[in-house]
Amino acid sequence: MAIYKLLDDFYEHSYTLIAIHGSLDDYRLAYFLNLVFKIKLKRLDVDVNIADRVSMPAYKWFDEANEITWSLIKNKVNIQQKREDISLFENSSIQRAFFIPEYSKVDYFLKIDEDGAYNKALEVISKLNKIPGIITAYKIEAQQLKYKNNLIFLTNA
Repeated sequence: MAIYKLLDDFYEHSYTLIAIHGSLDDYRLAYFLNLVFKIKLKRLDVDVNIADRVSMPAYKWFDEANEITWSLIKNKVNIQQKREDISLFENSSIQRAFFIPEYSKVDYFLKIDEDGAYNKALEVISKLNKIPGIITAYKIEAQQLKYKNNLIFLTNA
């Protein structure tokens, strides 16, 4: 008797993932990306939930002429949790949550979604590095990510 096994990653979605380190707020970074690349990133109506009471702001724009989807997501968010113990002083603690925990030093991820391989990634990285407030930007191989399923939110958002 034959044994059949279904693979959950039989369809691998192709996209370019760029890590961005910088001190800009998410809305300012989206503004500079719109200005430099002549795109129209817009904040999603609903933030992306990655865990219970943990959500990340995300921006998205679909270029209909070139059929390219641009997405920007914040990687770090501070969560303020209230403690139950009674004390005289502060009874809340701040913890950090990450969209992709293995890249905890990255501030933002820019995902460029195209049917084929995006051939202008080096040009995008070069322009990103010239934006004031961005320390560095570089390409990440998304197939090697442990939490690459977190990036699925941007396909149908």
